[in-house]
Amino acid sequence: MTAVVKKYLQLPFVLCVVFLLIGAGFNAAYRKFHGIAQIKKPLPLKMSFDQLDEKLLAPYKVLDKSKIQNQDVLESLGTEDYLQWVFEDTTVDVMSPVRNCSLFITYYTGNPDQVPHVPEACYTGGGNQIENSISADLAVGDLNVPSIPKEIPSTALVFTRKSSEIWQAASEFTVIYFFKVNGKYRGDRTAVRIALGDLTSEYSYFSKVELKFFNLKGINPDQKQSIEAAGRLLKVLLPVLEKNHWPDWNTGNSKEISK
Repeated sequence: MTAVVKKYLQLPFVLCVVFLLIGAGFNAAYRKFHGIAQIKKPLPLKMSFDQLDEKLLAPYKVLDKSKIQNQDVLESLGTEDYLQWVFEDTTVDVMSPVRNCSLFITYYTGNPDQVPHVPEACYTGGGNQIENSISADLAVGDLNVPSIPKEIPSTALVFTRKSSEIWQAASEFTVIYFFKVNGKYRGDRTAVRIALGDLTSEYSYFSKVELKFFNLKGINPDQKQSIEAAGRLLKVLLPVLEKNHWPDWNTGNSKEISK
């Protein structure tokens, strides 16, 4: 036993332990001095998406509100803060290809994962094929809300859905998505990961907004039509999300901070 103790009290071993302790202390002091936070605190929504007041979304009419019933799917999603609604734009013709819209919003906070749930993965996993992908700025104009820019960066994808019937041609549809991450709008997963990697912020969150326009009569819009329709919808939707649901990154106006 004495030999073992002597072995670990040899000078090289003692010096290694001392330097490790000094390094750990310096690292902690450096992070504290520079405001570096490796473990992020959660920043809850001001109000649940379930409480979103659909009257504030006029002239868009809500046709359906869906909840995920399959527990495995919900666990795979990684959050219970989500919204799945189908809208009808009452300002356009009933035959317009952008008459209806499927809206899917998710919210993650604390130490969220690296954004695995994007349409590129989810839709192709369902047997669809990507035909085109572009970065698109969605024009919303000046909404007099400081946190909302005049253009929202996004990704617009065109998918092909193969028909189960051999004599029917494959149909195309467009999916548009973007993120609100730590107070900023970002258009793709890489930009979100960079924002989440900011070590100076004490809190962290991101929210994905996904849009798919269609017509209940089976008419799908092209990519350009979907981008224009997304801008019109966001003029109505974003002020509601900013005011009533997403946390205020600049003032910490959330249930967690205000306590």
